Amino acid sequence: MGVAQDIPVRRMDFSFPDDMDLVFIENDPRLSYYFLGAWMMLPHLEPFLIRTVQSAMERVKDAELLEEMKRFCAQEGQHFRQHAKANDIIKRRHPAGPELARLESEVSALLKRWTETKPLRFNLAYAEGFESMTSAGSIVQMEQGWFDHMKEPIRGLMFWHIMEEVEHRAVCFDAYEKAGAGYLYRLGVGLWAQMHYLGLCKRFSDAMVNADPETIAKYDIPEYLAANKARMDAYMKAVQPRMLSAYMPWYSPRRMKLPVEFEPARVEYSALATSVQ
Repeated sequence: MGVAQDIPVRRMDFSFPDDMDLVFIENDPRLSYYFLGAWMMLPHLEPFLIRTVQSAMERVKDAELLEEMKRFCAQEGQHFRQHAKANDIIKRRHPAGPELARLESEVSALLKRWTETKPLRFNLAYAEGFESMTSAGSIVQMEQGWFDHMKEPIRGLMFWHIMEEVEHRAVCFDAYEKAGAGYLYRLGVGLWAQMHYLGLCKRFSDAMVNADPETIAKYDIPEYLAANKARMDAYMKAVQPRMLSAYMPWYSPRRMKLPVEFEPARVEYSALATSVQ
């Protein structure tokens, strides 16, 4: 299979109505707000990833990897543009909107500063740590049928996005390897990057939860809470070893076992795209 088939660039045009349900995960406002809060960062984080990969192109001679890196950047560009449309509605509707905007500004300034001041190997290791974490999480979410318990249109946005995370899962790793920054450095910065990113996610999601106690209380029913805990326990049990495997010396994302749901999702979202390149 060629690069264009491995990492197709789908141009999407999701629509997000003003009245879309922000509790898009069935009976789980906390997890819904966690994802929505995390996605607030994407219009700033994904441009950082793009800038980092583009900077690394100068150190790569392999024509196939260079094409993959270009397609990675194009996919990420589509991701943050589509999420930005949803984010505008979320900030307008959710009582935490002003705090989310403030946190966005903080994250944007931080990532721009990193591009300007941090060495490329740091930014690449951060990018690879983020990508290895998201691809592991994406695979587990597909395997465990998470999308059977989500509401449109946010479901479609998330499923398309995580499917493409799996498609381009190897790009940052391969770019880092070609840059020759070293295994131990990737180990240290990558693990720190994951903790740093998850800490930011918590700040955004806490802002949403704390600003909307009425919605949270509405779903604080023992039956819902038990089901939500069981889902998260199953997820953590499956995802943690996958995340840690990324730091073994023999790790390669190209050897990851992909879920059966992956290929049908690729076909579905290629069909829904306004264009595919």
